Amino acid sequence: MIDWLSPIKADQYAEYYDGEFLKRLGIYELATPLHSFWPPNGPRWDGLARTSSHKFLMVEAKAYIEEAVDFGSKAGDTSRNKIAEALRESQLAYGANPDANWEAPFYQYANRLAHLHFLVAKNEIDAFLVFLYFANAPDVPSPCTAKEWEGARRLTEKCLGLGSSHTYSDRIATIVIDVPEMCESYLGVNP
Repeated sequence: MIDWLSPIKADQYAEYYDGEFLKRLGIYELATPLHSFWPPNGPRWDGLARTSSHKFLMVEAKAYIEEAVDFGSKAGDTSRNKIAEALRESQLAYGANPDANWEAPFYQYANRLAHLHFLVAKNEIDAFLVFLYFANAPDVPSPCTAKEWEGARRLTEKCLGLGSSHTYSDRIATIVIDVPEMCESYLGVNP
């Protein structure tokens, strides 16, 4: 069973980050504190959940491809150096090509990968990362198809130097949901 902790109506669908995302998941004791790995104002999680078997899910969701491109952190020098160090460590842990740039243009994807590494390897937390993509969303600037999302995922992973199989392959899922199909199937409406 999955217990969705965010976004939920009771807290106005808030997105959590830094220590708050850990508290939301119910993770209080860490061997390696988050602040020693990543500076403040880290990733804001689109979804957080815990399973009845004590697994933790972090969700990053996108509705169109262009919002997945991010040319790096806007942090100051000290924080940017800490981010670069965490990304390099994570890149090595994933077994990614060391020539790949994890700071741009897929910084958001890379920092989510880094946080999975932080939880699993540095803290022995049974965590999983879900990339959730919405295809054919009618209310975004540039809707895209499921095939376009698949191409974007493949390109992102190639640019980050990830092979089809890496250290955390079994802890990362990519789900593409066709919005009109979902609305018709589950809600009986056509968006």
